[in-house]
Amino acid sequence: MTISQAIERSRCVLIVGHQRPDGDCLGAGFSIGRICENKGVAYDFLCDSDNPMQYSFMHGFECLNEKKYRDYDLLITVDCGDHYRMGRYVGYLKSIPETFNIDHHKTNNRFAKTNIVFPDASSTCEILYGLLKDDGVIDEVVASCLFVGLSTDTGHFMHSNTSKEVLKIASELVGLGANPYALSTAIYKSITINKTNLTALAIQSMRFFKNNRICIITVTQNDLNKCGCVMADTEGLIDYAMKIGCVEVGVCLTEQLHSHFKVSFRSKKTDVAAAAATFGGGGHTLAAGCVADGKYEDVIDKILKSITDGMNE
Repeated sequence: MTISQAIERSRCVLIVGHQRPDGDCLGAGFSIGRICENKGVAYDFLCDSDNPMQYSFMHGFECLNEKKYRDYDLLITVDCGDHYRMGRYVGYLKSIPETFNIDHHKTNNRFAKTNIVFPDASSTCEILYGLLKDDGVIDEVVASCLFVGLSTDTGHFMHSNTSKEVLKIASELVGLGANPYALSTAIYKSITINKTNLTALAIQSMRFFKNNRICIITVTQNDLNKCGCVMADTEGLIDYAMKIGCVEVGVCLTEQLHSHFKVSFRSKKTDVAAAAATFGGGGHTLAAGCVADGKYEDVIDKILKSITDGMNE
């Protein structure tokens, strides 16, 4: 049974994305939501996080996390590397009879009845395009949402996961109505003054280790409050570390609660999924994440060890 068929046979669909949703997660979720709309099927799209306002331009954003229904008969999770990433919505895996898991993380633990997981794909939106392209359900809105996910998870087609197939799909999405200029402007050239102020603090926080091969950015709760930002506004900050030529591994450490930190890793060659795994996290070889507990400097030491253990001297 295809995704399109599963939606057609459903009365009410629940789409669940991961905590702190990014462009790929939202692009996939809003795409499925649009297909539900077009087929006259009720749906909710939920993520256990604040709504990331930088994606407010996307179709369906106004309904994100607006729980309108209860009697779901189909669950579709998008971009969740494991069931824990569903946050408080993980219980729906047991209560909803039909479940799909669409994802591209190699650490995915195949938690649904139907698992569509391709670790070599650039993004969940790349996978979803392959699932939908022959069903006649990709209108201009779906194409635009999928393009957002494809663009953001490939660093606007600059990361190492930008393959010939990715560029082919991007071209086909443009042919279906996605506007690269309008979408790129909305994604990359429309940040708020608050986010700009937070970026300035993040850059000022940079610390360099191992002969400048590792750069760690820290964002505290005080920084977020001072700038009027939320956790979602930390997306993309790690890229400022990776723009530095000598930096091989970038880390963004975001304080969530006292002695509790969200950790994002990016790398040019070192396997940071292995580093994240030491904290119970995971992801991709060059992009991964985890949560670390402890005093700040102790967490820094643990992170550095997890990275240097896998680094070539």
